[in-house]
Amino acid sequence: MDGKSLLDQFEKDDNGNSWVVTFADMMTLILVFFILLYTLAEFDHKAFKALVAQVMVLDGDGNQVSVIDYATRQGRNPEPLQVVEDMLGLNPSPDAVDTGPPKVYNELDSMIENTDLNDKVTLTAVGDQINLSIDGSLLFDSGKAELKDDAKVVFNNLAQLFREYPDYRISIRGHTDDRSIETEAFPSNWELSAVRATTVLRYFIRQGIDPERMTATGYADFLPIAPNDTPENRARNRRVEFVLEKEEN
Repeated sequence: MDGKSLLDQFEKDDNGNSWVVTFADMMTLILVFFILLYTLAEFDHKAFKALVAQVMVLDGDGNQVSVIDYATRQGRNPEPLQVVEDMLGLNPSPDAVDTGPPKVYNELDSMIENTDLNDKVTLTAVGDQINLSIDGSLLFDSGKAELKDDAKVVFNNLAQLFREYPDYRISIRGHTDDRSIETEAFPSNWELSAVRATTVLRYFIRQGIDPERMTATGYADFLPIAPNDTPENRARNRRVEFVLEKEEN
């Protein structure tokens, strides 16, 4: 039987249904492709690397080393799956468009401009974390923890803004200058900075801010931002910082 006869016989027996095999193969490949996409979308690279790092192998000297260390010594890439993620666009591009600071940052910046606080307030943002540092000359006298009237004006404006952004947690950090203190109320700068932070926290609670959103911590004089060599610099170090971080849903 020649080749043409075999083909005729196949087509005769097929009854026109051979396309079903090709279609089934195609659907199977599409299914596998989407399973692969789903798996990589849920891929936890750090957890995977930690598990792989627990696998031990023997090196050329008979010592047990992790498979990642061994691959690195051999000049191999121990993270090949990262390349697959990049190819499928599952990793953020290093050239991603900068969307700018969060909206709350812009409103804080506008508040500072409108209240003429540029020389007393420092505002920075890294990702979704915002740091607002207020000069101690607006807030407290040296060695004291009672809020000045100027501080209350600033805090009233801040409280209004904090109420508009309830999805941000607020870490309040109190700082002092380097002058030693030893009184019945404040045995050291640690107590003074902590009381300053909690004084601010209590003020915001009275302004209607949810206390579960806030924390208060004292850092004494251990994190200065300027040399303690002038009254102006000491006032800068005698500051209160608000660190705003968006809560994950």
